[in-house]
Amino acid sequence: MNQVSIWTFLVCSFLLLFPNSIAVDDSTKSSKWHSLKLQEVYESNHNSKDHILIYSGYILIGILVTVIVIFIICKRRRKENKGDSRLSSNRIVAVSDDGLNNKFSTVSLSSEYKTSKPEFSMISNDSGGLSSSLITTSVVNGLKFEDLLKAPAELIGKGNHGSLYKVMFDYGMVFAVKRFKDWGISTDEFMKRMWKIDRVKHPNVLPPLAFYSSDHEKLLVYEFQPNGSLFNLLHESSHNNKPLPWINRLEIASRTAKALAHMHKALEQDEIPHGNLKSSNILINGNMEPCISEYGLMQIQSHKTANNSFKSDVYGFGLILLELLTGKLVIDEKGICLADWVKTVLREEWTAEVLDRSLMAEAASEERMVNLLVVGVKCVENSPNARPNMNQVVDMIDSIKEDEDESNSIISVH
Repeated sequence: MNQVSIWTFLVCSFLLLFPNSIAVDDSTKSSKWHSLKLQEVYESNHNSKDHILIYSGYILIGILVTVIVIFIICKRRRKENKGDSRLSSNRIVAVSDDGLNNKFSTVSLSSEYKTSKPEFSMISNDSGGLSSSLITTSVVNGLKFEDLLKAPAELIGKGNHGSLYKVMFDYGMVFAVKRFKDWGISTDEFMKRMWKIDRVKHPNVLPPLAFYSSDHEKLLVYEFQPNGSLFNLLHESSHNNKPLPWINRLEIASRTAKALAHMHKALEQDEIPHGNLKSSNILINGNMEPCISEYGLMQIQSHKTANNSFKSDVYGFGLILLELLTGKLVIDEKGICLADWVKTVLREEWTAEVLDRSLMAEAASEERMVNLLVVGVKCVENSPNARPNMNQVVDMIDSIKEDEDESNSIISVH
């Protein structure tokens, strides 16, 4: 009901409720004037009271009609506002830009080191033609993608497939934004994959809070993890100069293995492995628990490639185990591969030379560390078919962890 219809309704109601009640009978004969005069004097006071009551009733009815109309207007506006707020109440919003037309859809989807460029805007540096005008819809409690792109950002990582930014807002929100450029996955494939991955939940797999996709560029928005990546904890001396204890390393290995096994099982039919598993993609939250990030972002060419990629995840996990146990880089300054180096040392039966000196210094169980080392070596076998699957890896690590827990309980009793 628009405003013109409402006012028309009010005027018609007023005319119906207030008709002309004063009528003069021109045919009244003068001979009756004296008798009517006496009656008029007698009834004048009585009629005036009746008129007051009648018109008061008309006024009350008019007020009631007005209130009803106002109520209808307010109710309709509340419905419209409720409909408009549905988009902003969603936790995750996906935005797709295909050439000239923007497509918006909502989904139920929600490492830090210094660089030479400490702060800059993602849109003002190396933007590659990205325009904030492409992004206009609201996400994550009213935050706009346009605001996300204009916010101060710190470059905290750069790899073969993109850059990682820490994006900060004045009101305390902090995000990690992964930015991919000239990536092989099409926009449609990327969107479908995000939907599939979102249906698979695990507490140690970091879900994207939001994502943006165009033909030339894609963004993934994650909750920022305060303890950085596993790579930083193992290899960056700036982390309070304290080596990661053995119990934390074993727990990270156990949780990461279970999370990866869960994702492999759930996404096997969709042929979506991680595709790029490494220690820099294992983020550590405030409780020192691992969170696998960037799951399922690599392009898979064929069914055969997908099967090998699941075993490639096993290989990547094996390298993470070797990093946890040796404290060494996957590829050192001389270009030596960690997996090859470990295998060479083990063939010479110099097992103690492989383990991280900080682990030996804390008197951790050498037997359990060697057992975990054996699991890592099995995972990095050259032949994919010779590698275990992640469920088998979980079983082997659980056995080691049970021995560790039993040993610690005995020590605590004594």
